[in-house]
Amino acid sequence: MILALIKLAIRNVFRNRRRSGLTLASVIIGLAALFFIQSLIKSLQADMVERAISVFNSHIQVQSAKSDDPKVPEASFSGAARIEEILRRDPDVLAVSKRILFTGLIASPLNSMGVGIFSVDPKDETQLSTISSYVKKGEFIKDNGTIAIGARIAKNLDARVGEKIVIMAQSRDGAFEGKALRVAGIYETGSYTWDASMVYMTLQDAQAILAWGGDISSIAVKIRDASALERVEERLGKAIAVKENGLKMLTWKDVSSEIIHIQEFQDSVLILVISVVFVIVALGILNTMLMSLFERIREFGLMMALGAKRKHVAVLLLAESICMGSIGLFWGAAWGLSIISVFHFIGLPLPLGEALSYFLPFGKTLYLRFAWGSHAWAVLCVILVSMAAGIIPAIRVSRLRAAEALRHV
Repeated sequence: MILALIKLAIRNVFRNRRRSGLTLASVIIGLAALFFIQSLIKSLQADMVERAISVFNSHIQVQSAKSDDPKVPEASFSGAARIEEILRRDPDVLAVSKRILFTGLIASPLNSMGVGIFSVDPKDETQLSTISSYVKKGEFIKDNGTIAIGARIAKNLDARVGEKIVIMAQSRDGAFEGKALRVAGIYETGSYTWDASMVYMTLQDAQAILAWGGDISSIAVKIRDASALERVEERLGKAIAVKENGLKMLTWKDVSSEIIHIQEFQDSVLILVISVVFVIVALGILNTMLMSLFERIREFGLMMALGAKRKHVAVLLLAESICMGSIGLFWGAAWGLSIISVFHFIGLPLPLGEALSYFLPFGKTLYLRFAWGSHAWAVLCVILVSMAAGIIPAIRVSRLRAAEALRHV
């Protein structure tokens, strides 16, 4: 019975090939475009998070509870060696790096400028972040007394690899201290902000300038599975007793809250696009089904006169609507996934690459990823829209009377 109903519904869908073809085209193009947009937005979001984590941020950070600014924590804390040891023992932790982040003045004989200063353990930092891969001249810092600077900083200071420049900052006792460092390397990330305002030096050199002793401002943690972020954060927080030790544990979502806001905005735009696409799909299917209903009123009257119940005729119309949506769904999903597959391998040139890379290094080519969760919702919505579009014609045909329908011209 069901198989016969499906066969009859498919045959009726293609009775008017031109009209059905136009409707199917709208469903196929709409769904394929929707798959592409979903993949594009989700890929942008994922790439943005990965760039932030691999260059500036980390999955998890341990900071002093007294720090007000999560990006550049101004308060220091001691006992880093013990905390680092606990973190490294956790099976979910992939890398750990101690850091001191502060602002200061960098000067050469030609010029001076304000910069943000990353003070790190070079060996640990190369395991956690990708900044060393951007070094174009020289090498990333390895020893005390060396510094790595951005290409724009090097240009402004007229500094070259091997030359000495001076870093100055306010120490803990309020004095303005300075230290001469040799340029070990010059990096170029493609990000204007990063290349023009960030430098890297060793922890020991920063501690000497700031008179912090063995204190640091944060410990960055990279975990194996980003999807287990909250669970790992909770467990690590208990292991190092953050509250009891006057510390706090933050995820990248806490440190880079602007990324979350950007994602929320993009998701809102995506919902708007989805709504427009499905309204168009629903109206297209509804129009086709209503036209089919008006053209076939005498046919439906004859069916009822021959013994078919009105509810069976209504179910037939509903089945035709679902069949039309299902056919469009199959081909739309096939085209959408094919397009995503192509750009997954060859990449999609990103016109917004330079704008996005203003604050963080961002590639000019985006390799699309499948957003399976979003795609599944789109598929479900197409099915529901197809059913909803067939309800009105089904209700109208269920109210027909055989005698009246047979007199219809």
